[in-house]
Amino acid sequence: PGEVRSKPMTVLQWEKLSMGKLAHTLWGDGGSDGGARGAAGALEKLMEPGRAFEIDISALEGRFARPDPSARFRRGESDSSDRSTVGSADGGTPRARVSLLEPKRSTSVGIVENKLRGALGGKPLRDAVLEVDESLLTQDTLKMALSAVPTTAEQALLLAFQGEPSTLDRPEQLLRSLCGIPRLEGRIHAMIFKAQLEPDMDELLRQVDSLKAACEAVQGSAELQALMQIVLHIGNALNAGTARGNAAGFRPSALLKLAEHKAADKKTTLLHYTVEVVQTNAPKVRRVTALLPTLAQASRVSLEELRAKSADLARGMDQVERELTALEEAAEKEEERREALHREAMEAWSAAKERRDEARRRHREGRAAARASEGGGGGGGGGGG
Repeated sequence: PGEVRSKPMTVLQWEKLSMGKLAHTLWGDGGSDGGARGAAGALEKLMEPGRAFEIDISALEGRFARPDPSARFRRGESDSSDRSTVGSADGGTPRARVSLLEPKRSTSVGIVENKLRGALGGKPLRDAVLEVDESLLTQDTLKMALSAVPTTAEQALLLAFQGEPSTLDRPEQLLRSLCGIPRLEGRIHAMIFKAQLEPDMDELLRQVDSLKAACEAVQGSAELQALMQIVLHIGNALNAGTARGNAAGFRPSALLKLAEHKAADKKTTLLHYTVEVVQTNAPKVRRVTALLPTLAQASRVSLEELRAKSADLARGMDQVERELTALEEAAEKEEERREALHREAMEAWSAAKERRDEARRRHREGRAAARASEGGGGGGGGGGG
């Protein structure tokens, strides 16, 4: 690989790896058998018996020699294009209505109110939220409801209204009906999380399984490792005598460059040449195509999106936990309030009972005194006769 080519070659622009960076790679101890020989050993096992790997250097130079500058012709660049941005005018026209809300806010809430009325089948949003009616409060409906949560300022404004609530416009009536629900925004967020938790978890686990299957398939494929070794041989032969030559390995991103690296005929690429080398030296390597379905499925998984979704799920669980804690605390306070009211009622009932008993006692005493008085008066009259 350190030799110099007989003519200037087009260089494969890969990111090569030195011997010190081969640990845990296909060329180091990360191969299918975990052996020290890695991809080189895998290629050797897949070679035809008694055959040594070789590259036809003269054919390589003939196909990927750098073009003679004197034979080039200049071509004008005509593929530039002017781009214009067409602005779009805001076609929305705010409704001219008497409203406590700002016109823009009233319009947006009015749109949401109309959609919610249809989605809830006429059932008030307040009732659906308090009852946690999952048959009506779908994920889309909850997201719409979230935009109708009144702000602190809106709550103060709407609750201060002294007129008949039915005289308010529909957007104001909707927001005013929601003002009495404690922790409304947190509740809706928790309900949205609950609605999407199961499908999100299913999708997350499916993506994780795809990545796991792809990693296991790649790590266990001797054909893939042999193919990588062949690409390494070809790249080193092509880059001989340059700073990118004599590589011990390369970054996987170099594989994308194989189809971009044009031959001198401008029709074939280094990828075509690699296929020819595989067919000539180790036809068994072609079995690497069995990996394609597994890798294609895993290639659609974004690690960044996977991490973001996992973080969203963790935040959602925290949100639900906070809401449950708040509800428990509110329930405890409500229970304490009910117990206090019960005690007060019992004390008042006891006091009333005592007063009733006292009144009855005095009534009995009064009647007894009256009868005694009547009896004493009757005896005195008879003696006088």
